[in-house]
Amino acid sequence: MTKRLEQKRLIYADPPWKLEKSIRKSRPNQTKKLDYDTISLDEIKQILKDNDGDILFMWTIDKYLFDAEQMGKDLGYNLHARIIWDKENGIAPAFTIRFTHEYLLFFFKTGRIRDMDKNMRGKFTTVIREKSTKHSKKPIKAYEMIEALYPNHEKIELFARNRRNGWVSKGNQLDNQTLLEITQ
Repeated sequence: MTKRLEQKRLIYADPPWKLEKSIRKSRPNQTKKLDYDTISLDEIKQILKDNDGDILFMWTIDKYLFDAEQMGKDLGYNLHARIIWDKENGIAPAFTIRFTHEYLLFFFKTGRIRDMDKNMRGKFTTVIREKSTKHSKKPIKAYEMIEALYPNHEKIELFARNRRNGWVSKGNQLDNQTLLEITQ
């Protein structure tokens, strides 16, 4: 009897967390609505559930850090690492301290974390330093790290804003896809 090789699947997600902009006097025509649609925690969780994988890399911010970690746990993942993206710039809400980081949470299903390229073990750190260039655009170094660690996994990007060679991209900012199509 031969063992059937199953396709290993990696999910990379940048959920549209519920947020609003703060209005500044210097931008009187600005609205509180973001430039993209946001969805609830339950909707994010359902989309992740519908697109199950062995490995999950999920972006989050301070406000949703613990919700994101719980969501991963509820979906059967174990948290391996909180990777920090040092954006080298950022906003200063209420003109206090400048928020210059985001988190990329690295989750795995039991027994699957070591499915990575053995030559890449220990080659990356928990800090990515790359200047942010555009609102919500994530660092190229994150893609490069994931591709190096898991070259043999099918890679699915949820809530994608761009297409990347070798990845399945799903997002309502791609070719007018809807959130419903992201779950398919």
